[in-house]
Amino acid sequence: MTKDVAQVFVEDDSCSPTKLADTMAALQTDDIHKLSLTEHDDHEEDQGGNGGFLFDSPEHKEQLKNQRAQLWQWLKSVGSNMFREGINLTKVSLPVCLFEARSFLERITTNWEYQDLLVAASTCADPVERMKYVVAFAIGGLSRQISFHKPFNPILGETYQSVFPNGVEVYCEQTSHHPPVSSWQVVDPKGKFTFYGNANWTAGIKGNSVKGRQTGVNCVHFSKDDATITYELPGLTVKGVLWGQRSIKYGGEMKFRDVKNGLECDVQVDPQPQQGWVSSWFRSKKSAGYKPDLIRGTLKKGDTVLDTCTGNWLHFLEWEHGLDKGRTKRIWDIRHTPFSVAKPVDNPLSSDARHRNDVVFLKAGDQPKAQEWKHILEETQRKDRKLRKEGGGYEH
Repeated sequence: MTKDVAQVFVEDDSCSPTKLADTMAALQTDDIHKLSLTEHDDHEEDQGGNGGFLFDSPEHKEQLKNQRAQLWQWLKSVGSNMFREGINLTKVSLPVCLFEARSFLERITTNWEYQDLLVAASTCADPVERMKYVVAFAIGGLSRQISFHKPFNPILGETYQSVFPNGVEVYCEQTSHHPPVSSWQVVDPKGKFTFYGNANWTAGIKGNSVKGRQTGVNCVHFSKDDATITYELPGLTVKGVLWGQRSIKYGGEMKFRDVKNGLECDVQVDPQPQQGWVSSWFRSKKSAGYKPDLIRGTLKKGDTVLDTCTGNWLHFLEWEHGLDKGRTKRIWDIRHTPFSVAKPVDNPLSSDARHRNDVVFLKAGDQPKAQEWKHILEETQRKDRKLRKEGGGYEH
């Protein structure tokens, strides 16, 4: 029975959710171990040109082997509904093997590591050129958010402070537990810009994939003309969670708006080909002109198109008309554009994310203790929320 059970997963990625659920319910310990260690490089999707960042290094493969062995044990306790109906990952307690030794409040700062682009935007006299820099800053940030592990969910009232090498200060705080909302303010020491916003992560796992999105507004206010550019982030998909090739990719639309100057830029991330239901059975996405991970956007003022951008969220972004009278077209290139890492402040608040015991123990390599403290902190937070609700206060 062991061979038959394992083969359902490693040979039949397209089997029905009911079949997957019934198979998982029959899994024994030996089945889980064999399935976790099975070599199954799912090249079919890669050959089909679906793109994304592949976690295929020897180090990643070893991490996958260890992570999946623990993940399957967790799934046995969760039950087979994950394959039938899916699971909201923001409402369940996940095993610590999935986590990195950082809270989301610290992890989110990696989105903003192309600081030079934001600083350049703040010095622009032309709002159109400024918009182009902000778009490049946001697109480049997607490539910085690639990680094998997920960060810890922040606790209500948790904070994080850091400083970029150029003196830009970062202040983050968890302002809501349900829904989980993180807020931030990134301040230029010269007062040229303030970057602020909030993030509410929604994510769910069904079968072998996780789909999520960081909803919420991103705002960059510029003191030069008192204008603010707002934008949204695209969705995220992680494939190969339980078996096969692990990959991560973004997809969807990003809307950039500068209301004061009447500018708008809509950027498509990994746009899918327009195919009918029948034609999709006979034509691959590649033959329909699909280019994985493509970036395509249009910058407009009213009905007038001012410029267009193209690129790849894993590699580069360039504008057709460029900057500086067309002398610079490729504004962001992952090979050449410098990035900088924010350094945590030396004397943070007692609520700082780095003081969490689950983070501390995981950073020290003690997974059992990290798991124990993760459970303690989650239970404490639930009890606090219940007390607030009973007392008639703010439930979040």
